[in-house]
Amino acid sequence: MSDVPVSVDAHFARFGEKSYAINKINSVEVRRRQPHGQGAAIGWGLLSLIFGLSFLGSLSNPNGGTVVTLTLAVIFGYLAYRAWLRSKIIEHQLFLMTSSSEAQAIVSQDGAMVNGLRERIERAMAGQLQG
Repeated sequence: MSDVPVSVDAHFARFGEKSYAINKINSVEVRRRQPHGQGAAIGWGLLSLIFGLSFLGSLSNPNGGTVVTLTLAVIFGYLAYRAWLRSKIIEHQLFLMTSSSEAQAIVSQDGAMVNGLRERIERAMAGQLQG
């Protein structure tokens, strides 16, 4: 994620070691993306379900290895939960477009901060930012 120093004034937008001249920026865009899919959560969840059902089936058999089966079901359930939480992460990407290229300036999970930067850059482009 982004922990680079960021500043915007009337002439430049600075992101760490990279600077963009405000008068060279044509447009600013914020994109949202989910970097992690739900495939891992589904896979771990299915394994947890299989071992959970196996545990239930082994309850009637005294030599069925219920502790191992239950332990595996819980472990896979925990992994499914962690993968599901990870799949809910949303990254906000700030892109600056010039006449010659498009550059990703910053990536953060803080959508309000990224949108605030976009607004500050737009105000600087419009000449409404002092500095």
